[in-house]
Amino acid sequence: MAVEGLPYDPVLLDTADKVFWSEVWDTAVEDAVEDMDIEMRWFGPAMAGLVGEEPRASGLNFILGAGGEGAVENGQLDEAVQWLECHDVDYRVPMIPGLPGVAAAEKWFFRHGSARLKGPARLIRDGSHPAFVAPQIEVIERVKTWDDESFGDPLAESLGLPKWAATFFLDLQGRSGWRCYCSVDGDDPLACLAMVIHGEVAEIVLASLPVGAREGEGQDAVIYRCLSDAAAAGCRMVVVAEAGFEPAVADRESLERAGFETAFECFTWQPRARVPM
Repeated sequence: MAVEGLPYDPVLLDTADKVFWSEVWDTAVEDAVEDMDIEMRWFGPAMAGLVGEEPRASGLNFILGAGGEGAVENGQLDEAVQWLECHDVDYRVPMIPGLPGVAAAEKWFFRHGSARLKGPARLIRDGSHPAFVAPQIEVIERVKTWDDESFGDPLAESLGLPKWAATFFLDLQGRSGWRCYCSVDGDDPLACLAMVIHGEVAEIVLASLPVGAREGEGQDAVIYRCLSDAAAAGCRMVVVAEAGFEPAVADRESLERAGFETAFECFTWQPRARVPM
């Protein structure tokens, strides 16, 4: 399917998002799961994430796959919404154009008085090897759990999540299916990136740590490494994760230099009573 000239598979993208966030939820440390009321549930094709102790953080409370086939007709979207509503949290429901149940889901939200809000652009590229020259910067792959205890901090911040949410990303280091990278200039970290590969698609989250005069090169270095690894793994699509917020300007510029394009402007549904005025 082509959207604004960029071919992408909406079902593949929907699957990638669900894999990314379900894996992230699975790695939360036990204390955080209990203290923050972290939970995830499936309702047919819809997947709902909850952090009950962050009721105003829609980045952490969400429903994915609302446009999946049969989600409305089988009552599963209604069940997912009711589950989040009973926890009294603000939540977002992003839609991926092209999914078979999008029209039915949007009619459902319209009937229930929800607000349709503009969300972040979805950045996607094909799985080809990077065409740009890799910067002469060292890139370290984190292959052991908690290899770098500060690894999760910039990733959580880049997604617009609370600082404590770094716990979601610490155990991704060394986890099967994940590749975690950090570019460095001597002892100074420049950028970090986490990538999960699932079949023919990879989903990434990038975060820069501007240091000295090498700002921008750090992002380019980790992007080059991850795209090379994704191409070697046979991926045909690489997508940037989002939690309801646009990436930092410097990070977006690096992604665009690497061939990522706006596939579509994401729209998200929220209950009108929960939309900030």
